[in-house]
Amino acid sequence: MPAELRIDVSAIGANFHRLRSLVRPDTEVAAVVKNDAYGLGIDLIVPTLVAAGCKSIFVADLREAVQVRRTLANLAHIYILSGVKESELETCLSHRLTPVCHSLADALVASRQLPEFVINVDTGFSRFGLTFTEARALVHISQRPPDLVISHLACADVRNDPTNRLQRDRFVAMCQVLDPRRRSLAASAAVWLDQSFHFDLIRAGSALFGLNNAGVEPNPLLPVVQLFARLADVRTVQRGEAVGYAASFRAAHSMRIGIVALGYAVGLPWSGGNAIAAAIGSYMVPVVGRVAMEYVAIDLSDVPLALCMPGRAVEFLGPRLSVEAMAKAARTIPQELLVRLGSSCPRHYALLSQEPSIGASA
Repeated sequence: MPAELRIDVSAIGANFHRLRSLVRPDTEVAAVVKNDAYGLGIDLIVPTLVAAGCKSIFVADLREAVQVRRTLANLAHIYILSGVKESELETCLSHRLTPVCHSLADALVASRQLPEFVINVDTGFSRFGLTFTEARALVHISQRPPDLVISHLACADVRNDPTNRLQRDRFVAMCQVLDPRRRSLAASAAVWLDQSFHFDLIRAGSALFGLNNAGVEPNPLLPVVQLFARLADVRTVQRGEAVGYAASFRAAHSMRIGIVALGYAVGLPWSGGNAIAAAIGSYMVPVVGRVAMEYVAIDLSDVPLALCMPGRAVEFLGPRLSVEAMAKAARTIPQELLVRLGSSCPRHYALLSQEPSIGASA
């Protein structure tokens, strides 16, 4: 029986409203739903965000942009983060899509052939974007200013990092040269910085999906996902016996071990072996041994036998077990974990307050 990732779309809408409450009324909150909405399913999540009041969507590439436009014909703005090739301009025109231009050459083409164009400028992230010299060149060559200029903060999740103010000041200087209609520097973590970083538009991605990158306490965001799997087997392991590959765990005493039908094939991190935890009923249980392709072992020694029957649901993510906690234990980041689980695990769209029931998927 497969594992299941439960996705609370109402929590995504609530997180959007929460972010809106933190910015000025004249600052728009746009949604970043790249890579299939962080693996959670772009087709259902984008309509939820639009129903919550979202007017602008950022996607990874042209394919996703066309997909969103076909779903929501009247959506105001769909931005393509990967930019555009000259061969794709006709599709952009016919579907009213706006690419983000990362080079001077692309910006010149877009400014001449598209009704709107967006410029990415490099303020210190060193990943794509026009330099200050190229921005000045664009002003001299182009016949009109960009509709939107964006950049990206490198250290937004560290509130007092001086790199944030340096990048903000560079961004202001480049916008003075380019004179865009709108400006956007902040992504999710930068919402928690002061409003001088917010400008006209915030590109919210991970925060919509409940990820608290900036470590704000108490966490103002609602959890969006729960991960469940089933006990496939329960067995006794004697003292000194190994559990799993490479004998990375050996029983210090006689133990009851549960084998759960969940592994790295559906996104559970291999590096979470002997590190992450799960819950069965009200009991927290550690993962023991390595994470295998389809299975992982948990220590049920302190769990009542009545809860240890094969077929019992085991929770790996939820209100007690956050994505951030699993990511930290597995030495990765929450975004990677969400994308891997979302793109590999059967997805079920329901309220997280419901009792766990595995089987329905989308």
